[in-house]
Amino acid sequence: MKIYNEKERINLREIHLRAPATTANVGPGYDIFAIALEEPYDEIKLKLNDSGKIKIKLSGEKQDIPLNPNDNTAGIAIQELLKRKKIRQGIDLQIIKKMPSGCGLGTTGASASACVSGLNKILDLDISNNEMIDIARFGEVASGGFPHADNVAAALLGGFILVKSYDPINVLKLNIPEFPVVLAVIRKSQRTTRGFISYDIGESKLKEQIAHCSAVINSIYTRNIEEFGKAINMDYVAEPVRSAAIPNYYRIKDELLDYGAFGVNISGGGSSVFAICMENQINKIAQIMEKELSGNPNFIKIIKTKVSNLGVTEIS
Repeated sequence: MKIYNEKERINLREIHLRAPATTANVGPGYDIFAIALEEPYDEIKLKLNDSGKIKIKLSGEKQDIPLNPNDNTAGIAIQELLKRKKIRQGIDLQIIKKMPSGCGLGTTGASASACVSGLNKILDLDISNNEMIDIARFGEVASGGFPHADNVAAALLGGFILVKSYDPINVLKLNIPEFPVVLAVIRKSQRTTRGFISYDIGESKLKEQIAHCSAVINSIYTRNIEEFGKAINMDYVAEPVRSAAIPNYYRIKDELLDYGAFGVNISGGGSSVFAICMENQINKIAQIMEKELSGNPNFIKIIKTKVSNLGVTEIS
């Protein structure tokens, strides 16, 4: 185990990072697709300390986020990195909350990815992207019970993410047209619905799900936003389960499509809803989403944003 001494710490540094929200699954790609968003985002500050302990501080929008490193997604990711690299090192972590948690926007994955990326730079570890994703995803166990890689990969790398393999982790990033996304941010009513999701959807639906996954990838290569919207507009795996927490979800979805949205689905673990549209349709789609979804007791706000090809970035 490597222990950093005072001589090695002469150039002790801290790092300040921006960690973007992400939308996972992106329709049919359960646990294998995700996109990074320009907004919202959290900020992460990391600094080495001499205590040998991980200390977590929360600022910004106050939310019910555990500060114990054993329960915090970022804290777990930091511990996983230090364990794998046999390093004993104290870390001061400040999470500056600017986006709501528990809404399916990948906030936990953003924090975990930013911490792994920041420590990789501070400690000069030269870890590959796939290994950073593999380390960061273990933090997701704290929030969703399973170390899925889609959110952490999109937060780390930006753009569109395809998780090609989980064993070993192998992730492909595709640059994607930075088209508009309208979010109705809704906090989920329970911690996770993962346990209710079934893969037993039958042969016909399975074929259609695979076809839509293929159409998503093709639309990115052809840079066709309308086809991308159509491809992400269906899901037989997660959407039926997670839509149950959103009253009148399918009626609202049809209304948004009638008014020009190319595609509508549920963001990650829910209960936020996202819509893909053209620039000139943003305000109309946002108005409909607010009118139809603001009555939900867990509704927070509407966010007009866009896809981003930037992942975790350093703030100078």
